[in-house]
Amino acid sequence: MKKISVAFFFLFLSGFLFAQKFNKPKPTPVIKENHSLLKTDLQKIRLLEDTLHQLSNAFTYDTLLAVRQKSCYAFIPKLVAAIKFDNSFYFPFDSFETVSKIYSPDSLFRIFTWQLVLPKGHFRYHGLIQMRSTKLKMFPLYDLSDTMQYEPQIVTTNENWYGALYYGIVQKQADTKTIYTIFGFEGADAITRRKVIEILTFDVNGKPKFGAPLFIAKYDEDSTRYKGTDTLSRFFIEYKYKAPTVMNYDRNLEMIVFDHVAPPNDKGKGATFSYVPDGTYEGFVWKNNYWNWVENVFTFGINENDNPPIPVPLYGEPNRQPELPK
Repeated sequence: MKKISVAFFFLFLSGFLFAQKFNKPKPTPVIKENHSLLKTDLQKIRLLEDTLHQLSNAFTYDTLLAVRQKSCYAFIPKLVAAIKFDNSFYFPFDSFETVSKIYSPDSLFRIFTWQLVLPKGHFRYHGLIQMRSTKLKMFPLYDLSDTMQYEPQIVTTNENWYGALYYGIVQKQADTKTIYTIFGFEGADAITRRKVIEILTFDVNGKPKFGAPLFIAKYDEDSTRYKGTDTLSRFFIEYKYKAPTVMNYDRNLEMIVFDHVAPPNDKGKGATFSYVPDGTYEGFVWKNNYWNWVENVFTFGINENDNPPIPVPLYGEPNRQPELPK
């Protein structure tokens, strides 16, 4: 019983530290150009922002489905009206607590995303990409994920977007092309959640494309339905709806880090609604213009050679169990 308690303590501690590290709010990138809104436009945007704030709280927190839907559908044209003003890109919309806003590191664009909770564990995602420009240039995001197969090879556009709530972004260079790697959350159904890594690029006409064969990933039968090595256009982990998971870019390690999720027993293999983090971490490192899979992010041990960074993975088979320091 003591060994189990020790394992759970270190599992909780490692998860908590990662959550604290990755969930720190990131400041809005500094934009060098000195563009400003007209005072009259600024007043109008602030009035619209007050309305948008109320609507976003309603479609997030209200218990009545009809109110949530009505508020969400009213929010969309109000948001478009607010960003139609010249130089609206430089207005932060800080009051939106339930709407995600992420800026590309080069400040070329920002993405608004939000989710609408529907009955029976379903979710609908909404969003738009606003480009940095004086006049409005935007791309609405239409969530058509319910018409797609669960397929990591699909390349989509803003018109058939694989909907998600975005929370992070990394910029890389592949030869002469700029690659944006985006991190998102998806409510798959009532009992399953997903974290997704999405690739965003812009074509020669400046239109967004989601997905690119840049993930060289290895799958094992414990964590996904695939086995072997493949090149993927996007990457998922799928897990139990209450399980806390990490998937984000670690700037100190210069790599993507995510939880390895696994079933609680052999009978659970393939039933991803039962998968939880096992206390180990996988990753992707950017090399030769690809995200290359890393099986074990942490290879150091605690007072014992060749042990994992916690006493034992939750469902692993350790050779020995180190004692806590006295």
